[in-house]
Amino acid sequence: MGIDIKNSNTQYGLIARILHWTSVAMLLAIIVIASQFSDLAPGPEKLELTSSHSSLGILLLFLMITRLTWRNLNPNPIHSYSIKPWQKLVAISLHRSIYIIIITQCLLGLLMLLTSGETFHFFDVFTLPPLLEQTSPLHETALGFHYLISVMIYPLFAIHITAAIYHQIFGLVEES
Repeated sequence: MGIDIKNSNTQYGLIARILHWTSVAMLLAIIVIASQFSDLAPGPEKLELTSSHSSLGILLLFLMITRLTWRNLNPNPIHSYSIKPWQKLVAISLHRSIYIIIITQCLLGLLMLLTSGETFHFFDVFTLPPLLEQTSPLHETALGFHYLISVMIYPLFAIHITAAIYHQIFGLVEES
C-alpha cells in the first residue's frame, strides 16, 4: 500500500511527511549555523553566518505556517489509535508546544532583525530595513527570549524523537 498525498485517519500523507522532514532539515541547519557563529567576533564571517541563520529562520516561519495550515485541513492520525487517553493528551500537547515554540522563535528572530539597527539581506534576494536601533530595549528582550527558547526546545525534541522511536518499535494499534 502506497502513501496517499493527504493524511488518512491512520497515517500522515506524503505532503505532511515532506513538510515535516523539510522543517527538520531546516531546523538542523539553523542550529548548526547558530553554533558556528555564537562565539565568533564581529566580522564578515559572523555576518554571513548570521544572515544565513536569519534567512533560514524566515523560511522556517513560512514553512511552519504552511504545516499548520495543512495540519488543520487534514485528519490527525493520532486520533485513530487505541492509545491511552493520557498518551493522546501528551502527544497532542507536545505537538502543539513544538509548533508554538518554533513559530515564536522565528517571530522573535524576525523582531531581532527589525530592531538590530542593521539592514537585513534575505539571501541577497531582498532587504528589510531596520525599524529601531539596536540600543532599543526591545532588541535586548527579544534576544534574551530567543536564547531562552533555543534552550527550551531541546527537551521537547528529545521527547518527540523518543516517542517516535518507541512507537516505531512497539507500534500503534488502530481502533476498530
